Amino acid sequence: MNLTDGLSILLVFLIGFAAHRASLCTVRAVMQWLNDRKASVLISFIKAAAWSCLLAGVFVLLGLPINGVPVTHGVWWLGISGGFLFGMGAAINGGCSLSTVQQLADGDSTMMLTLLAFVSGVAGTMTLENLWLPHVVQPQALWWQQLTFWQHVTLVSVLMLWAVRELVMQWQRRDQSLSGLQRLVAPSYRLSFGALLLGVASGLLFLLEGTWTYTNYLREQTNSWFFDGISSGWLRGMLVLTLFVGMLASSFHRGSFSWRWPNSNHWQRRVMGGLLMGSGGALVPGGNDTLILVLIPTLSLQALASYAALLAGIGTVLMIMRCQ
Repeated sequence: MNLTDGLSILLVFLIGFAAHRASLCTVRAVMQWLNDRKASVLISFIKAAAWSCLLAGVFVLLGLPINGVPVTHGVWWLGISGGFLFGMGAAINGGCSLSTVQQLADGDSTMMLTLLAFVSGVAGTMTLENLWLPHVVQPQALWWQQLTFWQHVTLVSVLMLWAVRELVMQWQRRDQSLSGLQRLVAPSYRLSFGALLLGVASGLLFLLEGTWTYTNYLREQTNSWFFDGISSGWLRGMLVLTLFVGMLASSFHRGSFSWRWPNSNHWQRRVMGGLLMGSGGALVPGGNDTLILVLIPTLSLQALASYAALLAGIGTVLMIMRCQ
């Protein structure tokens, strides 16, 4: 393990810890909008993507070597449909990709069923794809590199001005009675602070490791287990484990861990939700974590459309549940 690997592991631990502290969940974001007509949680995801987007733009502008490349579905409408399926599954499951691991770290053992069903959903969809649509998931050129120099500079400048304003506002709203370390280990984070940590850490990870998210890791590993795909390697597996360890550390430190055995009231929702999330994750490819923290920051219009479809999928299921 070299210094870069160690830095990547540290960044993933920070993402896990911050995501758990901020309780970020796309299902929660849509519920907040439907129930209260408020969008603070959704805006926090947009901010996280903006921080990661700013770093990607700066890295390309400086000519730094970037290990990550966007990976999208070769058929647009299938990638967007995958987003809708993933959203439906997340709503049925009661948590998106990050929230699933967060709840597992808090002791909800039924979320293991979601992850197992996710792998099954990926395998089933890949089986169908291999019959009719071989090689549909394709690496793309980094869209930042398609901009002209002045377009690039303009967009980076706009994001930089926003970032400075965001930092000033966070500094003004800070609890002056707490030190920097105390704010970092506070029982809960402001949404904007959680978005800052997630966005910056994920932007650095894309530079170092590429598409590091656990939903994409499960997709790639399923492809290597059941088909002829290449394994993601030990480091990517270590990053996924570290993400969970970061959330688990936050749970124990905050005192929110409480082990709960599976019960008949939840397992059907977890299995059905996981299957749909896996089917959608095979098509996107990845989940809402991949879209927000990796693909949208690369300026992928397909990823943006898939995320909009994902939100629509969540909203559709929640409204159906409300009518029952």
